[in-house]
Amino acid sequence: MDAESPHIDVRAVLLEDAQALHELDYSFETDRIYTLNVRGRLTPTTDTGSLSLAKRALSFELVETPVDPPLYKSYREFEGTSADVKARLCNVEGGYVALADGQVAGVILLNVEEWRSLTRIENIIVGRQFRRYGIGSLLLNCASDWARNHGCWAILLETQNVNYPAIQFYLRNGLEVWSINQRYYPPGPVDHEIAIFMGKKLRSTP
Repeated sequence: MDAESPHIDVRAVLLEDAQALHELDYSFETDRIYTLNVRGRLTPTTDTGSLSLAKRALSFELVETPVDPPLYKSYREFEGTSADVKARLCNVEGGYVALADGQVAGVILLNVEEWRSLTRIENIIVGRQFRRYGIGSLLLNCASDWARNHGCWAILLETQNVNYPAIQFYLRNGLEVWSINQRYYPPGPVDHEIAIFMGKKLRSTP
């Protein structure tokens, strides 16, 4: 870390952090997205004898696609108020805040899915002005440690096909694409986006 880099600390998230978290700019822009291509289809079978020679298949493919002009997205319109952020903090089991020279720079919020024995990352945010300092990777490491301490075998999160920078970041940190949902978001401004669920195994078996 050079002389101009801030000193980074991490601590447990507090309700009192709601206002500072609400004020973070976590917009992004990208000249690439992932486009979902769906090939083939599944149809009911009426075969009663031997297997049909014409095998039915359905495949999903994420294709890196340039966009011009670049896409800009701000989550501010979906965030509501600092009271909404505080309500969200009340509904998680754990989480960490990253501080850059004492200033709130990012957060990760965590819940355990008991029946699956995994930790779901509800939110991971790094303020735009605090990126490139390793804060996101540090928060993911904290989430992994928290998950292990709660007996979980994996961490899981959801992002969108348009958030190319985030997907690349998660891939660099060892997460993989585990599933795709093309009808995850309700009708509205983001119903055209594809939900991409990414996870990372922390141990081999639950």
